Amino acid sequence: MHVPWDARFAEEARRYDLRFTCEDCGHFDATREECRHGWPVALHRRSRYEGDGVNEIVFCKEFELV
Repeated sequence: MHVPWDARFAEEARRYDLRFTCEDCGHFDATREECRHGWPVALHRRSRYEGDGVNEIVFCKEFELV
């Protein structure tokens, strides 16, 4: 699922403390910095959204809130 990353979404993510990155997922191994199911993590990491230039959010189909 792809959702545009714009000022409105950034504000709502901050205000509602939305969780959608690998670091928030129960399948993420923080020690090894990888998904326990073997999915690629580059598009889903928190650091990707902290920088400039991101124009869409990419949600992982395996995401499970911790």
